[in-house]
Amino acid sequence: MMASGHSSDGAAETGHPVSAATFLIPYLHADGRFGFVDGHGQAPFPGTFEDAQPFTEGRAAVKSGGKWGYIDRRGRWIVRPRFTEARPFRDGEAWAAIVKPSTRSGFIDLNPFHSAGSRKCYLISPEGHTRSCGGDYPDRYDVASSRIREPSSDSLKLRVVRAPDGKSVGVLGADGGHIVPFGIYDDLRYQYDHLFVVHRARGWGILDAARNVEVVTADRPSFEYLKYTSPDLPLRLLVVRRDDDTRCILDHAGVELHCGLSEVSPWGETLIAASNGQKQWGALDTRGQLIIPFRYEGEFRFRDGLARVRAGGREFYIDLQGREYRASTRPD
Repeated sequence: MMASGHSSDGAAETGHPVSAATFLIPYLHADGRFGFVDGHGQAPFPGTFEDAQPFTEGRAAVKSGGKWGYIDRRGRWIVRPRFTEARPFRDGEAWAAIVKPSTRSGFIDLNPFHSAGSRKCYLISPEGHTRSCGGDYPDRYDVASSRIREPSSDSLKLRVVRAPDGKSVGVLGADGGHIVPFGIYDDLRYQYDHLFVVHRARGWGILDAARNVEVVTADRPSFEYLKYTSPDLPLRLLVVRRDDDTRCILDHAGVELHCGLSEVSPWGETLIAASNGQKQWGALDTRGQLIIPFRYEGEFRFRDGLARVRAGGREFYIDLQGREYRASTRPD
């Protein structure tokens, strides 16, 4: 395993240092099986697997005998292989599933009661205790981020209502009183927590309904899109799509931190993955500064200080400072 920095070609010398010994990285043996090494290239335990995911919260999902299970940082089984799907640990729990495909053939099936199969989900504790979710996925589970969604208290208190004359909209609080009165906005699109995309005669903007303050003045021709960056970030930012179909990252005061982006990943820890006009991916910090240059071929996300990326037909892990850890047939 070799680590290589890239500060000489544009990566900022800021970022957040992560000790190479604190994370364990899956790497591929010459025989096609996976093991683990730390950032110094040292193997913490013997044994290899058919597939492996990086460690999160001291646990990793690994595949053996065609099934997924979980190990700790010493290579000991926490849950022996039994699952057909597995996700990393997040906030003290992991999600896994046993999928039973249909036994019918792949030919055209005219049976209206034909089933494509079934999935039964489980939630797993760090100690290996397993409980059924009672369905395909846990309630409030976000498959894309492998996180349990917790509803915002703000989002439960605010309600968009239309005026009796139908010409304007407002926002009511939990007590039924007006937070945003009628007569100001003719369209108010509920988005995240207390933030709304709003429209009035002059144009579109963003309203902080909790304070009844426009963080982006409603004078822009359009706002097709508003979302938060990941709740994992220490500072949640706004991402908007502009008229030219590029993305802009804004802070909560509406200040544009970085614009001209082709795409912005909603998931991150201390860095935000984004792509430029050439569809190359890099990462920005919460001030909008480019920390990892645009060099990678697809979207990536950081988990516990590591992200899996691809460039030039090869796969790497990178840390929060942009150092690359490439898989090899042996630790270098």
